[in-house]
Amino acid sequence: MLQQIRKLFEQIGNSADVETRNEKDVRMISAALLVEVATVDQKLDQRERDTLTHLLCQHYALDVHSAAEIIDEAIDQREHATSLFEFTQAVNDQFTEQDKYLLVRQMWQIAFSDDVIEAFEEHLIRRVSELIYLPHGLFTRARAEARDLKDN
Repeated sequence: MLQQIRKLFEQIGNSADVETRNEKDVRMISAALLVEVATVDQKLDQRERDTLTHLLCQHYALDVHSAAEIIDEAIDQREHATSLFEFTQAVNDQFTEQDKYLLVRQMWQIAFSDDVIEAFEEHLIRRVSELIYLPHGLFTRARAEARDLKDN
């Protein structure tokens, strides 16, 4: 009987660890793709970094310091990533359609933050949208909403 109770507590503890780990993974996946948009032109503009920090703080209820750590880790991961596929596959495994839509909208917000939509940025966002199977209507809606948020 004691062994069964001990197993139950271990399972509860393990499931909490998995949930925490999954939340960290989701934040890192999002940050990595957002960093990719911000750095696709080989520079990280301060406005892009500020927008990136704001989005992570807002979406994941982080403080600025935690968001900055995630951004730095995402930049490091970007340098070691072999392709977009590893990130987009994780998005497909862990994100709902609403989460995917919000991710693409955030990508557009990063792109709009420096007032210049580079061809590389647009191509990257379009490619990610295709790889995560976001319907085209949601892709265009995300872009329009991001543009409206920039104007406000």
